[in-house]
Amino acid sequence: MKKSSHHFYTEKDIKNEYKFWDSQLVPKFHENSSITLGPIKSQFKEEEIKDQIPLPEKEMKWVLMDPTKENELKKIYDFLIEHYYEVTEYKEQYSLDFLRWQFSPIKNSPYKNIILSIQKKGKVIGFFSGLPMKLSIYGKEIVVYNISFLCINNNYRQQRLAEYMFKEMFRRSYLENIYQNIFVSKLLIPKPFGECYYYYAEIKETIKKLKKKKKTFDKFRLMEKKDVKSVCKLISENQNQFKIYTIFSEEEIEHWFIPIKDVIYSYVKEDQDGNISDFTSFYVVTSYIDGRKEKWCYLYYNIATSITCYELFEYSLIFADQNGIDCYICNSINNYESLCKKYKFYNNIEEEDSYGTLKYYFNNFICPETDAKDISVILI
Repeated sequence: MKKSSHHFYTEKDIKNEYKFWDSQLVPKFHENSSITLGPIKSQFKEEEIKDQIPLPEKEMKWVLMDPTKENELKKIYDFLIEHYYEVTEYKEQYSLDFLRWQFSPIKNSPYKNIILSIQKKGKVIGFFSGLPMKLSIYGKEIVVYNISFLCINNNYRQQRLAEYMFKEMFRRSYLENIYQNIFVSKLLIPKPFGECYYYYAEIKETIKKLKKKKKTFDKFRLMEKKDVKSVCKLISENQNQFKIYTIFSEEEIEHWFIPIKDVIYSYVKEDQDGNISDFTSFYVVTSYIDGRKEKWCYLYYNIATSITCYELFEYSLIFADQNGIDCYICNSINNYESLCKKYKFYNNIEEEDSYGTLKYYFNNFICPETDAKDISVILI
């Protein structure tokens, strides 16, 4: 099926019915909005958002969870282990340390995380998180909630709980005076503003293909707390080249990039004045392939100023190998696709069961359709 004049969907897709999403504050396939950049709705009356979204069964309840409490974090962990996304031969699992990294509040943030579940008789049957982040969208700065880790117990998926969960997340965002949300999905719904692909390669095989192994690490080392200000400056300067990008505070840089064993690794290179000139990072998940346990990593941010981006990526591959990574994965956003193609990473987007394609969506915001190379918003 040929794509339409739009980037991310076909003429056939436009004709499909999207009953739920056509009732939400999202851009529609069929409408010609006068808005080209900005919110769909700017104000909400108290009576519109004060009440929780009613659930389909009386025994079901909305329960905010506190991941700083180990027993509640373990409850989230156990639920995701059993029910989170998998395909026939492949399943990802997130460690307790990984979930603690994801869900713990950012120091000094004026915004709170929304870690929400649907529970029935004390048992979690649905879960998702809303994490606040600041974006620049074609020069317009806004705070959004990133909706992620949406997961539903297999026995309740026929009740369309995801629709209830999205509506409740939107409502709680509005109560926090944050009127936009961002999320990614493999599914096509109205209406994506971007699309990306995942590329992956076995570390050992890729290392062998490098023209030369690095004999010296050119003053590369693991990032430390003392580097936060310099790394924040480096990332901020790099982000300005993109049309849509994340804006990081120093507190967020410290939270998201200070290394945690088997969770997040960040490496820096200093120039002769002690400033950070180059930076690479990747986060780690446990994966099961046909029952075989492996460590996979995803490229996070890769910023080169004193060497080429390709040289820096070679260092990143070697650092991953040193930390026992089996498979290295890259996203096509942030102009990383050129790295993937140069080092012959694999992509299965043409296959029917591909899990390598994701579409980017906003709730209550319209912006132009944007190529992956012009987006630097990495959502986990």
